[in-house]
Amino acid sequence: MIMEGDKKQDRYRGALLGMAIGDALGAPAQGLKPARIVQLFGTLNDYLESDVAFEAMPSHWRLKGLYSLPTQQALTAAESLILSAGYNLKDIFDIFKSMAAGEGTPDIFRGINEHFRKVLERLKHAGEALGNALPCPGITEACRILPLALHFQNDETSLMHAAIECALLTGNDHRAVAGAAAYAFSASSLAGNPEFVMRNCSEFATNLRRFTQKSEEVLQDEYGRYLPGDLTPATYYEMSEALSILSPCLREKNPELVQKTILAEANRLNPPFPISSPNQDFAPSAVTFAIHTALSAPNFRQGIVRVIMQGKDACAMGALAGGLLGLRLGEEGIPNEWLEGLMNADEVAMRGDELANGFPNWSERTDLVSLESELTRRDEEERRKRREAAKQAAAKRERRHPPKPQTAANPQLPPQEEAPFAPPPWVVFGEPFSDPITKKKEKSLRGRRRIGWKEKRNRKNS
Repeated sequence: MIMEGDKKQDRYRGALLGMAIGDALGAPAQGLKPARIVQLFGTLNDYLESDVAFEAMPSHWRLKGLYSLPTQQALTAAESLILSAGYNLKDIFDIFKSMAAGEGTPDIFRGINEHFRKVLERLKHAGEALGNALPCPGITEACRILPLALHFQNDETSLMHAAIECALLTGNDHRAVAGAAAYAFSASSLAGNPEFVMRNCSEFATNLRRFTQKSEEVLQDEYGRYLPGDLTPATYYEMSEALSILSPCLREKNPELVQKTILAEANRLNPPFPISSPNQDFAPSAVTFAIHTALSAPNFRQGIVRVIMQGKDACAMGALAGGLLGLRLGEEGIPNEWLEGLMNADEVAMRGDELANGFPNWSERTDLVSLESELTRRDEEERRKRREAAKQAAAKRERRHPPKPQTAANPQLPPQEEAPFAPPPWVVFGEPFSDPITKKKEKSLRGRRRIGWKEKRNRKNS
């Protein structure tokens, strides 16, 4: 029998491991459409080499089983909570800066998108934690919130403010910030009592929307100075409006109908681009889809596969769904082959232990910046080796099958002066030549001559 303390530790370890596993499994599907994923891999149910899908794009290659930016952000927040023995936004901000590129050193963050890259450049030279964000209605901000939900499990007010502030580090779009708050409440609820949430999904959906709506009000009243100035009061509630469909979607057993409902609601909320996939980087649809998957999937494997097979932003979506599924099912519910294939699994799980128990094992743990720096170095080294191997293979193919020399123009043809009309066919193709139309005309003429000759002969004989 698992004791209550052991259950908590199992859920916390499962949360961080599930997030990292979903992130790493999604790497080969990142940016692809579902049909292309099926064409390349069939069903993505194991770690695969991402260069299969991105042979001509070395920047998208990644070591098999290695997580990227979404999980790295969560580990950054976890590191700050553990070392500071509590929430400290300035400390999270400082760790972000230390993982950004310095003079002559690359970014430690892996697989960063354009939005995060621009914000990271601003953070390098910033003195304050807030005020450096850029607008983007995506899910980058929600990916770092999971450890805060575990820390403030029994304090909704503190969780709400921490989630808003931590999201505002990099993104100041109201939908992204409210989406991060919604994800925080979902994770906190599953961390506290997953059995109750699963038995009372409708009540959970109601409380989730209430919490998100309250977060949008706090964002408007207390943090409005960090948001773009062109927002109207009505637009602040778009994330909570998107969550209004969660309860009926959880009752619906048809996944295709659920997906259509989520997409229709997302497109109703004036997204910056048409939403055709729940995995697109738009918080109202993506966060709703991740929460729905975490609550409706029968097990960890089917939930993760369902998300990453949608492609698009598969890494971040796999991380969001994996974190919630890990909280709901614990480390015990994660397939063993996925745990064994995950790079750096021991260090990730150790941070789950520390968040659960509050007693870091200083003799065994490794500093996060040093740890992630080494993983990024190995990833870059492997990418360089594969690029060199690809070049050598291309050169070898060219030596075996050299390109055929280009033949000169037909020397028999006399040079033609430029004319305002096309030259006749016999000039281009040489004599004797008749094009098909001319041949048909000549055949018809011969037929008419023969008929005339026969008629003339018959008249003479008669």
